[in-house]
Amino acid sequence: MLIIDIHFHSRKSEISECIKYAKKLQISKICNLGSVYQYGLGNPTKKQIESINNATIRSVRRYSGFMVGFCFLNPRHDKEFIRKEIVRCLSDKLQGIKLEHCLNCRDKKLDVIMKIAEEMKLPVLQHCFYDVLKQVPDESDPSDVANLASRFPKVNIIMPHLAGCGIRGVQDVRPYPNVYVDTSGMQPVNGLVEYAVKELGAKRVLYGSDVYYPSGRDFAAQLGRVLGARIKESEKELILGLNAKKILGVI
Repeated sequence: MLIIDIHFHSRKSEISECIKYAKKLQISKICNLGSVYQYGLGNPTKKQIESINNATIRSVRRYSGFMVGFCFLNPRHDKEFIRKEIVRCLSDKLQGIKLEHCLNCRDKKLDVIMKIAEEMKLPVLQHCFYDVLKQVPDESDPSDVANLASRFPKVNIIMPHLAGCGIRGVQDVRPYPNVYVDTSGMQPVNGLVEYAVKELGAKRVLYGSDVYYPSGRDFAAQLGRVLGARIKESEKELILGLNAKKILGVI
């Protein structure tokens, strides 16, 4: 079975052991979103963005054939830098765009990135979460992602953290067929994958681990939430790999 983890963050000190563990579990490919918290939350500088992307590029080169990667961006930066960084990352085989806490995705400053993504047919993974106590400043929630999807219906948007977005989050993005939900976020929650499949269809759900190996979320538990879900085997195949293969254009 093809298994593509759409949501992985590299940590230089642990990555080789992490890759060995992923392969042991028969994961076919992982998508490296970069060490996006390396310089903290908020507003990374241009040099910091370049540094994070350079590390992703090195990892993708090192694990060519097993790892793909996304270009991390800060929407607060100017249009010239953003386009230059995207082109640079694409030339080094990165295949999508990662957005984090830097700016709420309702902000029109994201339009520059989204227009380039539409032009270049790149998927965009936009961090979001429904935090129980208090949102991080500028953090997006699923209703914000829904707003972004309505503005850019031709861009494939990946909304991560199904377990952090919950039923409410699924309903927020249900009307927007260009939004895919990845299964990551906290530990497995009984029935949530089944709910997402029922409401969105299996073709809009992607397996993602958001792994923190070896000290937190790991591949085995995150795979378990899909493999143990009460859905059809054909739906599991879509979620675990076939949907991501189509979005990323990988084999």
